[in-house]
Amino acid sequence: MDRPEVIINIASSFDGIIGSEQGALSLSTEEDWIRVHNLRNSVDAILIGVNTLISDNPLLTVRLTKPKSPHPFRVVLDSKCRIPLESNILKEQDKFPTIVFTSEDSPLAKRKQIQDLNVIVEVILKKTKEDFLDLNTVLQVLNDDYNVGKVLVEGGSTIVTKFLQNNLVDLLYLFYRPVFAGSKGGKSLYNDNTVTDISKALNLKILAIKHSTKGLLITLEPIKNK
Repeated sequence: MDRPEVIINIASSFDGIIGSEQGALSLSTEEDWIRVHNLRNSVDAILIGVNTLISDNPLLTVRLTKPKSPHPFRVVLDSKCRIPLESNILKEQDKFPTIVFTSEDSPLAKRKQIQDLNVIVEVILKKTKEDFLDLNTVLQVLNDDYNVGKVLVEGGSTIVTKFLQNNLVDLLYLFYRPVFAGSKGGKSLYNDNTVTDISKALNLKILAIKHSTKGLLITLEPIKNK
């Protein structure tokens, strides 16, 4: 494999909602958060998109277990450099290094402001026709320049969908909390409007199922398109 191993972890309601208009929904249980932090501690980079960063302002650090050294890179995909300078992810770079991937079209002045916070800024020249950063290039840079062998993708739905559509996911952890969140303003865990019949749907293989009274954890492996 020429690219890092890619793992997706996502928590969802039973009706496939992962967030609201106001931001993240509290879907992981206390027990599941311990699993998530152990998972973070097992990878070399934790990746999110800028929309998730703006709505949730996460730390993306390992906290519920003793963190390994060095701490996994915190990675943000932000083609237009919309990341707020006061974001948690831009703080404490000496302990928790951050890489912001952006495009050459992003404001140069904003890039400089981010770099002044000792944050690494990587400019990706290749984009998709939807103006999205080329994920293969992002993974190649992480592999070649930062020795990243394993990436944990934590969202949001746009990022998760893009990785899955591009056959770049090796393992998927999906935690279902037994609630129905409703669709008003809800963010679905997977958004692909190209599927017109089940033959074109993304297929996954179930590797394991773990359940309790508070939730259901399914470990999945995407069946790669040929």
